[in-house]
Amino acid sequence: MEVDHPTSKMRCLSFLSFFVAITVLARVQAAPLQIPDLTQCEIASASAAAGTPLTLYFNCCLPIPSTPMVDFSFDKYQTVQEHIRRPAHTASEEYIAKINKAYKLMKALPDTDGRSFKAQANLHCSFCNGGYPQKGISGNIPVQVHFSWLFLPWHRWYLYFHERILGSLIGDPSFSLVYWNWDDQVSGGNKIPEMFTRVNTSIYDEKRNPNVQPPVVVPLAATTAYNQSESIVTNKNLNNMYQSIVTASTATLFMGGAFRAGTDLSNSTVINAPLGGGIENGVHNGIHYYTGDPRQELLQNMGNFATASRDPIFYAHHSNVDRLWNVWRFDMPDGERFDHTDPDFLNAEFVFYDENGQLVRVLAKDALDSQKLGIYYKKATSDDLWINYDPPAKTNVSAVPAAIASGVPYVGESPLNGTINIGTNFSAIVKRPIEEKPSKSLEVLTIEGVQTVRDEFVALIAFVNLPGAGSTTTTDSAEYLGTFNIIPATGKNRNLVATVKYEIGDNLKRIGIQKQEEVVISLVVTKSNTTVTIEGLKIDYEDQ
Repeated sequence: MEVDHPTSKMRCLSFLSFFVAITVLARVQAAPLQIPDLTQCEIASASAAAGTPLTLYFNCCLPIPSTPMVDFSFDKYQTVQEHIRRPAHTASEEYIAKINKAYKLMKALPDTDGRSFKAQANLHCSFCNGGYPQKGISGNIPVQVHFSWLFLPWHRWYLYFHERILGSLIGDPSFSLVYWNWDDQVSGGNKIPEMFTRVNTSIYDEKRNPNVQPPVVVPLAATTAYNQSESIVTNKNLNNMYQSIVTASTATLFMGGAFRAGTDLSNSTVINAPLGGGIENGVHNGIHYYTGDPRQELLQNMGNFATASRDPIFYAHHSNVDRLWNVWRFDMPDGERFDHTDPDFLNAEFVFYDENGQLVRVLAKDALDSQKLGIYYKKATSDDLWINYDPPAKTNVSAVPAAIASGVPYVGESPLNGTINIGTNFSAIVKRPIEEKPSKSLEVLTIEGVQTVRDEFVALIAFVNLPGAGSTTTTDSAEYLGTFNIIPATGKNRNLVATVKYEIGDNLKRIGIQKQEEVVISLVVTKSNTTVTIEGLKIDYEDQ
């Protein structure tokens, strides 16, 4: 006769309880962003911090078609002809006439049509500036498609449908957007494309920075002055591209970190602060800043998320961001890189208008392969220059002894430091991991609990081994880690709490201080009237 063993029973029950617990936990944690209720639109607002007090209001509410929303499928939206996007500065007169006609027709559509230029612009405003609360979440937490892993797939979908609408309006299924090749420091792509500077055309916008009109090279670093020589600006641009893309070799460092249903940017903490990726925080935001008009409140149009998509050059700018996502995936010296695989990333939901004005529900995962969407990019040979850039080092010995002698403080990870107001510049000594670096890992600097109010553009620039770094310190050397460019935002999104990360191992090796136990980290803020605080600095190893 068989006798049940009490230990076996207990083990079975324990396993069952563990399985149930894991299942419940998985359901609780499965929280991809959902499409909000489009009838629950809110008015966005923005306030100017400097000069005469001013509040701007934006009605970014989207028109709701009478027909029900449909789900995207590759069968339903088959690619009739490939869309090959080319550099804007090489566009032919035939193409320039075609794109101007398409935008003229788009701008002529009534605002109630989801295909209209106003509705298209409001897509960006509404989902980037607090126009809609998240679905199924208490507390009126706004949807936000910046500052996280949502940034790249949302904007790829945005361009996909925008392009289809333009092509449909002119009856050309092969119509393609161009990309503003601002990373090109070889053949002129790093200037505002001439086609967008023609006054009284449908792709011209008078609200652009007069200081960076052609033939001025557009800087990618916030500390780059307009009056510097072209060679100086291009070298800084090359290093910004290198630091924003090449050294950002993981999905988190490049694309950004998690944004799940319930993520609240206005009430973030050091533990759950969102993480924008290197491509977004760095060169992407830099272009927005330098293209926006400093004569306008909050750098309208391109310099403010609420108004950026009112300028047709926005779509060429983001076509290049989208192209660089592919370059990061497949053309880096260390081989193929990989996107996030978290289900909450893959199953995040967005909504757009198709070429018939129909609302379409899409998933992030269906945008990961641009060629499946029929989108191709003409290769830019200039990529090789920044991919293989070799930033020179200004220093070759550790700055820690001099920093200690001058009273530079030690700063560790949060919450040991309290809140640190970094003023216009701040230096700290930070300990490196004592254990040996594991294979297939990166050494990463984390700036914890970055907080500010996004009433104006501000850049937080990070250096290593330069305790005297300030606003005039150049960004073309190995000591430069990267720039967190913060674009003005509206409403509940004005209060920023964020985490910023930079791969630092490559920099230490180039300087020759990779064996030091401590390093000096310096942070520089570009605006003297803006308060930026942090809660900690940490250097650790992270898996590739």
